[in-house]
Amino acid sequence: FMSSTTQKLPKFPCVDCHTDCCKEYTIFVNAHDIFRLSNGLKCKPETFLELIGAKDYSLGIKVEEGLVDLALKQKNGACEFLEETDDIFRCTVNDFKPGVCKSYPFEIKNGELSQMSDIMCPTDWDLTSFKEMMVPHLQKDESEWKFYDQLVKEWNSKHEGESLSIFLKFMLNQVELSLKVQ
Repeated sequence: FMSSTTQKLPKFPCVDCHTDCCKEYTIFVNAHDIFRLSNGLKCKPETFLELIGAKDYSLGIKVEEGLVDLALKQKNGACEFLEETDDIFRCTVNDFKPGVCKSYPFEIKNGELSQMSDIMCPTDWDLTSFKEMMVPHLQKDESEWKFYDQLVKEWNSKHEGESLSIFLKFMLNQVELSLKVQ
């Protein structure tokens, strides 16, 4: 008979949640996120991206359309990839969802995994049991955002004012090259 000490996976609070994080936040995405979504959905980034006026002048993308940041499109006041069936909400791109979605509601503070102070989750997360899973996510996410910031800087210095679709091609190409090098 089964021993009661078998390692159980920690319980995901998301299971009982109404996914407010997918509704309340604008989901900003980086180059790797867009690359994974575009490949996973087999479609052009333009189909799922929304342009948002950049808040930070130094980090915004300078394209013909203006100074912008890239986010996921919304539908009915939520991320367009959130689907509702009988009052249960689920992410339809779970296998390749953006890094920021994967690591919510965690952050690394002073080298330690911690829960963000202002979270929409119905319950606190068990930090100890999620540590192994979340720390690598967060580190990967951080390096992908650094890559993206560099990519945007390079674009802005050489291609400022060209169209968004040219930026997206440039961006996907840079990601693909970086993945080959690894």
